[in-house]
Amino acid sequence: MVVFMKIQKNDSQRNLLEVRNLITTVEKKLSTFGDKKVIIEKLEPSELEDLYKILTMCELVLTKYESKKTTYQHMKKFVDILNSTINSLETMDGKIDELSISADFSMKKIKEFESQFLNSTH
Repeated sequence: MVVFMKIQKNDSQRNLLEVRNLITTVEKKLSTFGDKKVIIEKLEPSELEDLYKILTMCELVLTKYESKKTTYQHMKKFVDILNSTINSLETMDGKIDELSISADFSMKKIKEFESQFLNSTH
């Protein structure tokens, strides 16, 4: 489970880095529009500006919700610890019940032995 969380975190961080790299690339291309010698492949200036806006919004969303993901991961770890503790306590409770029954049985045997011993000496 912890490995799964690390994979998700790495994917999220990688996605954010990819978005930031794309933003940088778009910013560089946008800054070259003043130079008419540079040919931009397949994108009109307005299309490139729209892409830039989308990428910056994507970066904002990824950054904003990364903390929520971290909070979720910490809460999930806490719940896992609680569940593990409950399972351990339930197991221990069952073992204590078994020991109690065994101790009761042993006490009865001792009392029977004591009663037989006292009756045989009289």
